[in-house]
Amino acid sequence: MNRGIYATANGMIAGQQMLDSIAQNLANASTTGYKRDGISFQDALIRTLRADGGTGPVLGELGSGAKEVGRYTDFAPGPIQRTGNPLDVAIKTREGAFAVQTPDGVRYTRDGSFTRSADGQLVTQSGFSVLDSQGRPIALPDGEALAIGPNGAITAGDQEIATLGVFEGSFTKIGNTLFAGSDSKPVASPSLEPEAIEGSNVDTLHSMIQMIEINRTFELSQRSIIQQDELTQKLIQSLSNPG
Repeated sequence: MNRGIYATANGMIAGQQMLDSIAQNLANASTTGYKRDGISFQDALIRTLRADGGTGPVLGELGSGAKEVGRYTDFAPGPIQRTGNPLDVAIKTREGAFAVQTPDGVRYTRDGSFTRSADGQLVTQSGFSVLDSQGRPIALPDGEALAIGPNGAITAGDQEIATLGVFEGSFTKIGNTLFAGSDSKPVASPSLEPEAIEGSNVDTLHSMIQMIEINRTFELSQRSIIQQDELTQKLIQSLSNPG
């Protein structure tokens, strides 16, 4: 096995995985409450080189290319955009998410673009019921001016009718804007921005630069593999015809 080709090929695979992740982020650059994804890499195999047939002093290390070791979600806050919609609300801090009831159970989201359903419940744009701090659906009275306060208090006219649930914990992304969490607990004093939504935290310019860099590296890797293969063929030919 040609170690150089193997290491270069591993690097190309890692580049393709990174490119797919960046493309997914860019596709959601305008998705409300979206949190960008990333990938962590490390060397696939590191060998320590020693002199004297492996018994002498350390000469250095030999790697065999990059390998994916994990994926993560960047929970940095996105830009807050004013909408003027009384049922829109954005979380201003890094921690915290709204709880919603889905067919698969309770999920969490940073997408605070809410609306009133036909049966009078506070729901997401996908129709999931938004939950209060006790994990219950929120019923909205008809014919009253509705508002959500900076602390999550929901009022109809002059009367407080519920407290919007904001939860913190360890979240795992499911889809684009939903998260699962098994250790979630209510945030005691949430910091919210009424009549606003949180935009995606994807840095479009930085992501485009990353894509260009990866494409160039991919092209150089392709050339490297071709050159290594040609050198190997020449070596084989020279050994086959020493004269």
